[in-house]
Amino acid sequence: MRLLCILGMAMLLCLTSPAFADEPPLVALLRAQAFSKVFEGFDFYHVAIENDLAQADGSHEVTAVASGTFLEHTRRVKAVFLIVGETVIGGQVLEETGLPPCIPSSGTQASSL
Repeated sequence: MRLLCILGMAMLLCLTSPAFADEPPLVALLRAQAFSKVFEGFDFYHVAIENDLAQADGSHEVTAVASGTFLEHTRRVKAVFLIVGETVIGGQVLEETGLPPCIPSSGTQASSL
């Protein structure tokens, strides 16, 4: 009986957990290292790669857009990132709409991630 209960709970968790395993590796990397703080508290958000430029030194300059909904508010962030191997080295927000930041901005339109 205990084994049946454990198997049932495992099946339920598999069916209800988000399926991020089907995401491309670059999207998963940006989700984990860049957008997780920006969209903290959101039930779900979508990440799309707009541009991926390989550099001569092996790094990548990646432009990505992430958007999500929290309650009835929507947030959209477009940013460019420098990625070396499996690490996001830095990023710059190009556009941001939706929810206001938690900390008052300094008046600049572009901010660092």
